[in-house]
Amino acid sequence: MAVPKDQPNSRRIYLRTGVWVMFILATITLGEFIVGVIAPPWRSLLLIIAAFKAFYVIKDYMHIGRLFNPEREGH
Repeated sequence: MAVPKDQPNSRRIYLRTGVWVMFILATITLGEFIVGVIAPPWRSLLLIIAAFKAFYVIKDYMHIGRLFNPEREGH
C-alpha cells in the first residue's frame, strides 16, 4: 500500500480502520451465528447480514475504490 506524501499518518489511519472493520465483522459474524442457531427459518435476515459483511470486505480489504481513483491513474 503506497502512502501519499501529503499524509504521513495515513498508514496508521488505514491500519486503525482495518482493525475496526475486523472487529465489526467479527461481532456481526457472532450475531449471524446466534441467529442461525436460534432461528434457522430466518434465512432472509442471514442473507441481508451476509450482504452487509460482503460490502465491508470489498470496500475495506479488497480496496475496490482505489481502482476508480483518478488521482492514481499512472500507477
